[in-house]
Parts: sequence; structure tokens; C-alpha cells
Amino acid sequence: MDDSTLEYQVLDAVHKADGCVTQRDISARVCRSLSSVNFALRLLAVKGYIKVLRANPRRLRYHITPSGVIQKSLLAYNFVKGQSALYEQVRRDFLGKIRGLKAEGVKTTSFYGWTPFTEPAILQVIYDGIQPKTIYVESVEIDGPWNGIPFELIEAYRPDSDVLVLMEPLPEGWDEKIETKKVVCYPVG
Repeated sequence: MDDSTLEYQVLDAVHKADGCVTQRDISARVCRSLSSVNFALRLLAVKGYIKVLRANPRRLRYHITPSGVIQKSLLAYNFVKGQSALYEQVRRDFLGKIRGLKAEGVKTTSFYGWTPFTEPAILQVIYDGIQPKTIYVESVEIDGPWNGIPFELIEAYRPDSDVLVLMEPLPEGWDEKIETKKVVCYPVG
């Protein structure tokens, strides 16, 4: 089976249900066609990851085998490992853009958006001797300033720095309202 996501989802559904699940139930849980789930179950049974028992002439019961539990764990591990590598590559590329600001003579920055990349970006500019002035957000969900940097609503935007670092896309219509020497675009998108 080439679709490791479907393989994981089917194994997970069978594991959680412990024999009390039908193909139709699995199909609904994983949002895949009944034929896809049927094919996946047959293949997983051939591989020895699922054991199929006949509950009655019209109904089959599915149980995950010990090797199925191991396979499910391996699939989850490989997914997380792949996502971690992707995250690290995006983070590295984006921080490379941020590191270039010092060479351009930038003295102050502001940020728009709070994402998993915002904190490393702020720490990088601080490390490079650039002063972060404001973190603009659409709604203040984080209490108080972050490390002394105040949070302000994007509606209160003012050109208070050399560069605005976009951690996420600006709200609709804000592109023309931004007045800085330079805008560094967000890492994903």
C-alpha cells in the first residue's frame, strides 16, 4: 500500500475499536471510500497486521495483531520524523532571511503575527543586535508583552521600525497600508 496515511488511519481505527468496527465505520472515520478501506483491510490482513474473524455470516470483525501495533507506531514515527525535517528546513531558511537584515544595516524591526516561527525570529534579531519594537497581531491572545516587546493590534499599526517581518499573511486590504523600508515575508505560504 503506497498510502501510509490510510494504512495508519485504518490500523488506528481497528486498534481503538478492538474488534467492534465495520468497514463502513472505518470508512466514515477516515473519510475514505468503502472500496479504499476494503482494499486496505485486505492488504493489512495479508501483511499480518490485522486479523479478520467472521462474527456471523454477514459481519466480519477486525483485530489488530502485535505486528500491526508495531507497524502503526512505525508509521506514526516516520510521519513525525518527516514533518520535523520539513519544519526544520523551513525554520532554517526563514532564519537565514532574518540573519540577512543585519548585513543590510537594519536597526529596528516589528513583527506581524504569532506563529511557531515568531519566537525564534525575534530571538535571532535580538542576537543580531536589531531591536524588535512591536508585535502586531489581529487579536491579543497572549497576555502582556513578550520579553518586553509590546503586543498591539494590527489596527494600531504605525511605521515604527525599519522592517516589518510578516510571520503570516496580512489581513485583506492591509498590503497597501504598510509603510516601512522593507517587508520580510512569512516562512510558509
